[in-house]
Amino acid sequence: MKKTKLLLLLLMNAGMLTNVAAEEAELPLSGPAYEMADAAYKSYARGDYAQAVQQAKEAVRLRPDVARLRQLQAQAEAAQRSQQPAATPVPVKAKAAGNPAYSAADKAYKAYAAKNYAGAVSHAQQAVRLAPANSAYWTLLINSQLAAQRLNDADQSVNEALQRFGPNSSFARQRAVVNQGLAEQAGAQTYQALQEQDFTRAANAAQRAVSYAPERRVYRLLLVQSLLSANRLEEAEQALAPLLQKGNDPVALVWRGYIRQRQNQRAAASADFTQALSLRGELTTEEMVNLRLIVADAGLSAGEPDATLEVLQTLDGNAAVAARKRSAAELRLRQAQQGNIAGNTAMPLPSLRCRSTGNTEVCSLVPGAAPADPAFASADAAYKALAKNDYPLALGKAREALQQSPGNPAYQLLLVNILSRDGQLDAAEREATLALEQGNRDPELRAQRGRVRQALGKASSADEDFKQVLQSQQASLPLQIEMLSRLGQRDEARQRFNAGLEAGAFAGMSKVELAYLAATAGDSPRAYTLFDQSYQEGSLPPAAIPDTGYAALNARRDPYASTYFRRTVDAVDRGDISLAPQQLFETRRAIADIERTWGATASLNYRGASLQPGSGIAPSGTNNSAQIGGEVYWRPFGYRSGRPIEVYASVFETVYNKDHSITGAPTAQGGVGVRWKPFSETNLIVALQRQIKIGSASGDGDWLARLAYSNSFGTDLRVDQPSWWSGQIFGEVGRYIDHEQTYSIFEGQLGRTYRLDQINPKLTVTPHLVIGSDFNSSLKAPAEKTAIGMGPGVNVRYWFREDHYKAPQSYVDFSLQYRFKLWGDDRAEGVVLRTTFSY
Repeated sequence: MKKTKLLLLLLMNAGMLTNVAAEEAELPLSGPAYEMADAAYKSYARGDYAQAVQQAKEAVRLRPDVARLRQLQAQAEAAQRSQQPAATPVPVKAKAAGNPAYSAADKAYKAYAAKNYAGAVSHAQQAVRLAPANSAYWTLLINSQLAAQRLNDADQSVNEALQRFGPNSSFARQRAVVNQGLAEQAGAQTYQALQEQDFTRAANAAQRAVSYAPERRVYRLLLVQSLLSANRLEEAEQALAPLLQKGNDPVALVWRGYIRQRQNQRAAASADFTQALSLRGELTTEEMVNLRLIVADAGLSAGEPDATLEVLQTLDGNAAVAARKRSAAELRLRQAQQGNIAGNTAMPLPSLRCRSTGNTEVCSLVPGAAPADPAFASADAAYKALAKNDYPLALGKAREALQQSPGNPAYQLLLVNILSRDGQLDAAEREATLALEQGNRDPELRAQRGRVRQALGKASSADEDFKQVLQSQQASLPLQIEMLSRLGQRDEARQRFNAGLEAGAFAGMSKVELAYLAATAGDSPRAYTLFDQSYQEGSLPPAAIPDTGYAALNARRDPYASTYFRRTVDAVDRGDISLAPQQLFETRRAIADIERTWGATASLNYRGASLQPGSGIAPSGTNNSAQIGGEVYWRPFGYRSGRPIEVYASVFETVYNKDHSITGAPTAQGGVGVRWKPFSETNLIVALQRQIKIGSASGDGDWLARLAYSNSFGTDLRVDQPSWWSGQIFGEVGRYIDHEQTYSIFEGQLGRTYRLDQINPKLTVTPHLVIGSDFNSSLKAPAEKTAIGMGPGVNVRYWFREDHYKAPQSYVDFSLQYRFKLWGDDRAEGVVLRTTFSY
């Protein structure tokens, strides 16, 4: 019996049993409706009435014009209630009977099933024209128009159907479906217009969406967002009214608070924000964090750092929170230093964020950000090119960004920075000045102009820029610290840095960022400690490794400086950082200098006026003599960050004299002493030594105090260019205490150095011009005491003793000059020969 019943149901479902409708020809099932109906019949046949009910409901939804589907649904529901087999539902099949309207509708259903919605609309329109009284054809037409996204046509068809069949017909439900489609279309248009920043178009579209679906909260929120973006505050407040009337809507409260703050009603705005914060049960944790950030933005905008910090007090571990805490602490510190400072920035507009959950949307607010910039793509390309040191591309993209967004302060600063990095300092100064004259009040731009002017040697103009930045209420605390440092006010810079630390103004800054700021403030020990902690934690960027080395050097921690410079070389080898060849060479030079603990020098000098600088021998009165000598020194305390103390021993003797005076071993004179370089940045040497009589013809032992100064440029080897300008000066004053004798030596050179790569890249030659002088108070004739000469010369130097980490540490130097007497004794004139071996 059960098998017979199942077979009967399947045969009926296949349409083998028929029933002719009395008035209207019923169209056959097809497509999704047929599949769902077939599944419902099968579920019913196997006794799964609950499944049959659900499937029948879906079939009815797809084909509400088919009576037998509603009958199936009713019978399945009855069977489900009784859990007893019910009367077998009987599908029917109407006959076309040659009806052209039926034929057109049949084609429409088949086109719909094939997803040819345009064809379905065309055939359904024909069916409606041929049989306008058939409601099924109108339903078919409306469904086809909806599927084809012809919402306006569907809207018109529903209106006509309602006029024909009345408001109580099934087309009332179709009206709701069409309205929902129109609302969704208008909502999509709103999103698109907001993205394109066409706020007027967005507001119009959102208004349409609200009119089609007034019950949908999301469309009203989109309307408010559009109106606020268009700065139409009063209209936005009116649009909020229905939401506020319902109560307990945190989004509506926050937006009204925003409107009131924009209208300078700070107290009323605070009340709205407080009420929104009280709705904890309505918000997720993320939404509550975002709400507190929005309220913090309002506090910063109003110049209320305490209120800002209070609302953020319970939040931690969030970069956005840390940034606002830092801004509030900075503002509080500035108010303490400069008096009450009113808020000077507009509160960012909170942005709407919605997500779908089932059939509804859940909307909340996120902190506002700067609106999308049409020039963003060009500016972003400029920043990326600048990071790669591709200055031509960066300049082109920066100018392109300014064409797309004229007067944009950020892009004006970007252009100036690119020009500065590219070495176009004059152009950078012009662009900065032009931007400032056009009304750019960004303190960073004025600071950058000051940096450029400082690099151009315009000290007074640069200082004026730095002072104006300090007077600006908009200058951040880190920028203030830098300006004070550049003005030479290092104590004040460090005081502000320490005050900022105590006030929490730097909360949220990474250790690396804080390390750079500490270095700017002159707090080298703290800077190195923070850099090193970042390295140990694995958060130090490779590019900061060299800076860590210099911070250690300034903090007088030479071993650590050497370690980080070696790590710099390793990072370059791995490709983690990119250094120009000369930068890498200078890093290796720093390693060699720091790790040097001893050294030796040997020299041969011909002519009295050409003594080896630093030899501690007073010039003689003869103009034809040669001395040979050497020195060994030791640094017992190491490099001391460029302030070494050296203990040394030397011996010199005369090997030739024109007057046939005594030469050789009898003239040997030794010396032991200690010298100190007290300043790391200034090459000033203070020395005290004991002259020791070695040869029988040498002078008696004596105490010698010496003060020497030297400065140079381009005297080291360069690896980035084949030739370069070089120059040096050396001056020394000495006093023999027992013999009461004073002497002085001066020499200055200026020339062009060439690297002889075709022979050896470590070999250089330097044609130069030299001027030299000496003074000896022990000479009797006044004309003999001083000699000044000048002339051309050539120097050849070969560098050697280098390794992977250290630059060449030794050299052999040969110098030949001819000097013409300018004034004084004849010893100032003639050939000068000097050979030096430095190890």
